Amino acid sequence: MRDLVEGAESLVYIEDLSGKKGLLQSINPIVKLFVVVFMIVASLFVSSISYLLTICIIPLALVVASRIPLRQFASRTVLIPGFAAVISLPVLFLTVGQPVFTSSVGTWTLTVTLDGVQRFLLFTIRVWFCVASLSLLILSTGFERTLRLLSSLKVPPVVVQLFSLTYRYFFVSVHEAQSFLMAKEARTYIRKRTINFQTLKDLGSILAALFIRTYERSERVYMAMKSRGFEIENSSKASTPRFRFRDFLFAATSITMFSLIALL
Repeated sequence: MRDLVEGAESLVYIEDLSGKKGLLQSINPIVKLFVVVFMIVASLFVSSISYLLTICIIPLALVVASRIPLRQFASRTVLIPGFAAVISLPVLFLTVGQPVFTSSVGTWTLTVTLDGVQRFLLFTIRVWFCVASLSLLILSTGFERTLRLLSSLKVPPVVVQLFSLTYRYFFVSVHEAQSFLMAKEARTYIRKRTINFQTLKDLGSILAALFIRTYERSERVYMAMKSRGFEIENSSKASTPRFRFRDFLFAATSITMFSLIALL
């Protein structure tokens, strides 16, 4: 359980990657957002698996150019596409087309069609491309700069502050959970690192206690902020980042390359 908690913390923490000297780290966040949105929208119109796989090279190339470790990037872009693949499995059997595989399960006959496989792969690959593009934007920008980007785009201050408080206090909750787990291990040491019913029961107790402590702390923090004159409207103002020649060059090059690959 401690490994799961520590893994969640490592997945969310992104500030170290955004501080590296790479291609995307030096680009204006607004330009990066525009390019990523263009790539995602354009990918929705690609109906060929081969072309879709080809444009998937672009996020990977940007990862290398931005000096983002491929292992960390892959760990952040596997979960949602994997879930998308699971929920799209019925498409393999419900799509009418040329049979590829047939199996009988009791009185049921399951037939996988070629059109179903193509729709399944298109959906899964497209989800991965969208998730990879958004993850690349977040990893290369950092959370603080992302919040300033949202503020400069006139996003409601309530939404910006909600994201900010959720991100910052996530680590507080993680550290509280680690303290609970350390106390449990100090009192009930078990060498085997397995998950059973008792482990899940203990985890439920820890989550319940963590929820209560989190709620109490949030009330104390809110009262402390209000007593010091905190106002959402005054805390979310941000200036628009300056545009440079490299930003326009990156946008033009990225859009041109993506359009050529998608239209070939």
